[in-house]
Amino acid sequence: MKRLILFFCLVSQSLSAQISTFQSEFDQINQNLMVGLGSYALSNFMMSGAGYVLSDDETTQRFHEMNVMWNTVNFGLALPGYLKAKKGSKELTLQEMIQKQKKTETIFLVNDILDVGYIALGFWMRNESKNRPDRSEMFKGYGNSLILQGSFLLVFDAYAYYLHRNHGKGLKEMNKVSLNLLANGIGLLVDLD
Repeated sequence: MKRLILFFCLVSQSLSAQISTFQSEFDQINQNLMVGLGSYALSNFMMSGAGYVLSDDETTQRFHEMNVMWNTVNFGLALPGYLKAKKGSKELTLQEMIQKQKKTETIFLVNDILDVGYIALGFWMRNESKNRPDRSEMFKGYGNSLILQGSFLLVFDAYAYYLHRNHGKGLKEMNKVSLNLLANGIGLLVDLD
């Protein structure tokens, strides 16, 4: 009986260590993604800031103006996202990690749908500029910026989803083994599916 209890303890510790490792890798993926988003935002912010000041053309100024506004938001999301991932969270159970994984994947999928909307809005604004002679340059410039920023975010969010989805496959494998306390002892359940 002692050997059986020792076996169950070892399996339990091994599963706990695997979950902890998975969670650390999950946080590292998020850190890297937020560094990428923040770097893009800062470089785009600086280039468009300079582009706005140096441009004589109103359409180009509006393009850079929207880029600055857009990347202020991107950086505003990237910095706290990075700090949160760097700090990590309390150790999660397998079920809590599965929920967090699903939520993260869903967020990136929803963001991708929104990104397509940004791109479509950009094309609409560019086309609508013909019907708005008093605001034509603003519509063209903002439209071009929305197309650029939406396209970047479409690729970024798709890549983030891909990374998390592939990483999440390891979590599904961990979920196939579980230890259960029963009325008469301890049970080990292995899903062979």
